[in-house]
Amino acid sequence: MELSRALPPLLRSLLSEYKRLVKVYPDTPNIARRMFVTNAMDGLLAAIGVNVGGFSVDVDPRVLALSIMGGALSMGLLSAVVGVYLSERAERLNEVKRLEKKVGRSLRGSLYWRAAMLVPIYIALWSGVGVLVFPALTATPYLAASAGILGMGEAFALSLASALALMATLGYYLGVVSGESRLLYTLRGLALGAGGAVVVYLFKSLLQLSPIA
Repeated sequence: MELSRALPPLLRSLLSEYKRLVKVYPDTPNIARRMFVTNAMDGLLAAIGVNVGGFSVDVDPRVLALSIMGGALSMGLLSAVVGVYLSERAERLNEVKRLEKKVGRSLRGSLYWRAAMLVPIYIALWSGVGVLVFPALTATPYLAASAGILGMGEAFALSLASALALMATLGYYLGVVSGESRLLYTLRGLALGAGGAVVVYLFKSLLQLSPIA
């Protein structure tokens, strides 16, 4: 039995509509994938920055958890979702208008027009998932610390380790997509996260050494 036949009627209808739209814009899955990975990495790097820059043994763990999620929400809802949607919609509508000039009539209501309206939503949703879900996972240890389950040192180590592990996982995924060395891409993702941590640590150390006027 095909997977589509096992789905409820509504989901089956949505899947069928998605397949029709992708025929109009076959680059849709590739763009959605790029937005997902790019924004996931952005969210994780921001979480790493909050971890390294904001951590101290006496800081309230809820402050770090809220800082991570606050950055993810602002990036996710405003940039990764709304910003991506608006930019993708503008590009698709521009293509539809160029096509309308060629055929000499309005395409409103056509498959091309529906694709221009719906494909940006699909891409924006995947973009938002990447930038929201991954940082949320790194904030979980601080929520556990606020509940007294973990100490602050343990929460920091787990949060940072999970962020680096997720960066490595995204690198591995890119290795699968590219068809190149998965190990090399995994190390690249890990190195990117570690590099971000080092840069923030050095900047934090420099500020702590600088005299305050």
